[in-house]
Amino acid sequence: MIIEVEKGNETTLQQIRDLAARCGNKVEVEDAPLFVTACVVGDTRSFESRAGYLRGLPGVRQAWAVASDYKNIARVVRSEDGRAHIRERRPVEVPGLDGLVRRIGAGKHVFMVGPDSAQELEQVLAIAKLAKAIGERFGVLDRIILRGGAFKPRTRPTDWRGLGMKGLAMLDAAREETGLPYVTEVMDHNLVPEIAAHADMLQIGTRNAQNFDLHEAVGRSHKPVILKRGFGNEAKEWFFAAEYIANQGNLDIVLCERGMKTLYVKGGYCRFHPDLNVITHVRKQTILPVIFDPSHPAGDHQIVGQNMIASLGYLVDGTMTETLHTESFREQQLCDAAQALDMDKYARLVEAVLRFEEHIEPALRAVSGE
Repeated sequence: MIIEVEKGNETTLQQIRDLAARCGNKVEVEDAPLFVTACVVGDTRSFESRAGYLRGLPGVRQAWAVASDYKNIARVVRSEDGRAHIRERRPVEVPGLDGLVRRIGAGKHVFMVGPDSAQELEQVLAIAKLAKAIGERFGVLDRIILRGGAFKPRTRPTDWRGLGMKGLAMLDAAREETGLPYVTEVMDHNLVPEIAAHADMLQIGTRNAQNFDLHEAVGRSHKPVILKRGFGNEAKEWFFAAEYIANQGNLDIVLCERGMKTLYVKGGYCRFHPDLNVITHVRKQTILPVIFDPSHPAGDHQIVGQNMIASLGYLVDGTMTETLHTESFREQQLCDAAQALDMDKYARLVEAVLRFEEHIEPALRAVSGE
């Protein structure tokens, strides 16, 4: 629900917040020159039943229920009589033990980097330390997030499926050592509270892209979350999946494009088909940040860098890349070894991204009307 309130009516805003809290919702306020807009987040049916009361509060200019298909995350929200409100894109913040806050969607590329899976403590610590060193070297430590899997969804049930809580303990140790926050995948809605007690950010993978019980559990955790697009989902299905999370009052959602299964993935040169156009579509249709996974569409470490650089032209908010701490570990890696990039090459890509931001991105934003 959208409520416009004339400036100076703080008591009215507090009354709106109080009612929202009683109805199980939260309020996000957007500032404008003459008034503020209160966006009520979550399942607002109970809140909307008090529309008459809300319209009678001092300073309320307008109050209307949103008619959009995905009410909580839509960039442009409309009422049934056609009134529209354009919302600002919303950064997602991930704080680290080092005291730095990573802001995804705030105009600077965020680098999510790390092992496909936590297999050995030495491996995880080594990659985390290398990631921190890259951040310090290029002055982007506040844009580095460690990624790593502990629970692994696999196509074949006999494949290695991660170390579970032992893997989380390794990622915890890497955070203690480096101060970097980490993101890890969650597969079971029953495990969300336990995993959320460890991880700084949760990830819902492509195979759980429409596991709505999981989405709602992650929404209730109120942890930042990365929602990967299902490899067979249309963009609108992806947005509806995000709405399941947002309906629990959690808007700290980052959408991640990771490639689609299409006719073009056969022939051995492409594991999934990267849909880069959808990045622009997300930016136009939602308030959420959008990142790109250059590793899974490639399936080959020699293509990962090209995928990553290609995504920059679409003004992506960040990338999530799988890496090795040393080339010799490739033979020991138990999942997706072929697409893991070594950290030396990753450092060169970070440098390339920063050059792009300095020399090319300003012109591209101007051409794109941003």
